[in-house]
Amino acid sequence: MLSGRWEPVAAICTVAVVGLVTGLTVPLVSLRLSGGGASSALIGTAAALPAVGILAAVMCLGPLTWRWRVKPLLVTGMLGSAVSTGLLAVTDDVPVWLVLRFAGGVFAGLLLVLGETWINAVTAEATRGRWIALYTSVFTLCQVSGPGLLALFGSAAQWSLLVAVLTHVPGIALLAAVSCRIDAFKAGKPAAAWTFARAAPTIALAVLMFSFFDSAVLALLPLYGMAHGHAEAVAVLMVGAVFAGDALLQVPLGWWADHVDRRRLHVGCAVLVLLLALAMPLLLGVSVLTWPALVVLGAAAGGVYTLGLVRIGQDFTDDELVDANAGATVLWALGSLVGPLIGSAAANLLPPDGLMLALAAVTALFLTAAVAEFRAPARLSR
Repeated sequence: MLSGRWEPVAAICTVAVVGLVTGLTVPLVSLRLSGGGASSALIGTAAALPAVGILAAVMCLGPLTWRWRVKPLLVTGMLGSAVSTGLLAVTDDVPVWLVLRFAGGVFAGLLLVLGETWINAVTAEATRGRWIALYTSVFTLCQVSGPGLLALFGSAAQWSLLVAVLTHVPGIALLAAVSCRIDAFKAGKPAAAWTFARAAPTIALAVLMFSFFDSAVLALLPLYGMAHGHAEAVAVLMVGAVFAGDALLQVPLGWWADHVDRRRLHVGCAVLVLLLALAMPLLLGVSVLTWPALVVLGAAAGGVYTLGLVRIGQDFTDDELVDANAGATVLWALGSLVGPLIGSAAANLLPPDGLMLALAAVTALFLTAAVAEFRAPARLSR
């Protein structure tokens, strides 16, 4: 059995496979359904089913953790993720694909909630920011690698799915070999997850803000760039710049979070997002400023989420930590479902800058709660 020093690494492995599978299968399934003549409604349903599966997993987490220990559930999540991904390669039956997309979401939900609980429970307070930042950076890098595999092998070939399945093997082996200090943790009733938003409204809004950013802004950013006169290829590269900032600058931000007041840094990241969202129409017209601004936007928005997870580990312990992460996962899934709808509606109502105005509005909502938290006594320590 490996020592406890390997536990954070094992927790990071759980989110790595979720990021890779999500980044690969969402566009892959959409492209294959589109190539087969499926309607836009069916394609949208397939894209939404993983989020529905995540919600279902969270709702069942209480009974599952009372019946089984955490480590077997994590192994089950990894195995289920591998199987549900691999089966996409052996059938073209659309109803089966829909079932597999839902099942993949269920297994991803188990890995997200329990993985985030695990890394927060086993990291020391003095280094929590760095570990959580590494955790979120790995997720983003793996998420970006999914489309990379798709571009390398094409949507018709099965090699990308095979690679995704094989990446589960090291994680499963590490889970089997490492100790698990949260093995006996229990989740509460399904309703307990929703109490997270009442207990920590600022952190809850941070999760919602980032889920909107992750689902809506990144999906619609190419269209936004094209609306401002940029070529399609350049507009697509804008998404890459945002992802680069999100992935590469979280660890320095996490180190910073371990040395300063985390609440103030949290607010600072959000203020930066707000200012950049409002200034983006002007920044896109100055090429020398466009790319640094997009990188910083990705870093600041990712920082809002990273610091939210850090503060969950700081302010919740033991079984409460499971429920808090479950609540955060529910909010993230809900934000991912409604985010594109809100973003596209704003873009249509207020062209060409509705998308950035919507991001500014969501960010302002988080900042309002954060300011109220500073002014009122709260359970959050800093």
